[in-house]
Amino acid sequence: MASNPTLLRNGRVIDPANKRDEVADLLLVDGRIADLSQLANLPSAPTEIDCTGKVVAPGLIDIHVHFREPGQSHKETIASGSRAAAAGGFTSVVCMPNTAPCVDSASVVTWIQEKAKAEACVNIYTTGAITKGLKGEELAPIGSLKKAGVVALTDDGHCVQNHEVMRRALEYARMFNLVVMDHCQDYNLVGKGVMHEGYWSTVLGLPGWPAAGEEIIVQRNALLA
Repeated sequence: MASNPTLLRNGRVIDPANKRDEVADLLLVDGRIADLSQLANLPSAPTEIDCTGKVVAPGLIDIHVHFREPGQSHKETIASGSRAAAAGGFTSVVCMPNTAPCVDSASVVTWIQEKAKAEACVNIYTTGAITKGLKGEELAPIGSLKKAGVVALTDDGHCVQNHEVMRRALEYARMFNLVVMDHCQDYNLVGKGVMHEGYWSTVLGLPGWPAAGEEIIVQRNALLA
């Protein structure tokens, strides 16, 4: 039994899986939730933390983060990004592939995994690029990416415009049981739009983004899938 158990007092305990939402105490022993009846058997008094007004919940998961390594560490690093995630209650994150080089090869996946193992304080998962260089022209080696450990495929902020490329990507994704996360944006319709196309874009004189610019790609992907 751990020598320094922790007792969280008066927190709002939210556990969706067990349909709990109540103010309660929570005992942690050896890094795991323990029955409060164990309090009497602890070798030493637990460290108590007053959680009044705070939420106690399972670790959150963010499926879209940018930790910028490799290649853009002046913006963010795996170490700093993971610390920020932990501070916000996130224990698992999924990194986007728009690094430099982008995550379109198994070697980059391995580099990120090793870096995360050495420096991260939360669980780090990574996505693989749908296309080489995120250019939307040629499929990345999806089988190799899956084997290396990616959990999904995406070109992040780049929408795959070529229908045949996207069709093949979805076929391979199905074959390797991977989720595809597409940035749904028809470039011909969206153009240089900076806000929703409508009354206010007209009043402000700003280029609009028609809803169809997103809906068409969503429909295309649904048909191809």
